[in-house]
Amino acid sequence: MDDHTTQGDSGWVNTFVFIAGFLLGAGTAILLTPETGTHLRDRLARGAKTAQDEFSDMASQTKEAVHAWSEEARKTMKQAATRVNSAVDATKHAVKTDSFDE
Repeated sequence: MDDHTTQGDSGWVNTFVFIAGFLLGAGTAILLTPETGTHLRDRLARGAKTAQDEFSDMASQTKEAVHAWSEEARKTMKQAATRVNSAVDATKHAVKTDSFDE
């Protein structure tokens, strides 16, 4: 794996850990704050909606990144196949040329 891929993986892990820590801290603060049940439920619902939106955005970005990576891998494989075919053709040509020279 190259450094770019490793750094990208590390970034996702750091982001996930940050979000998980944030949610845990926010949840603890909300539950320990004295307020009415209705107000607390409203705040929890808003927080859940915000988290849902964030995770949806992250999932969308991840899907786009995987698609882009997949397209890039497909292009690289096609280029490699073309190079291999060219090398095989050149080898065949060289063998035929050498056999005619003898």
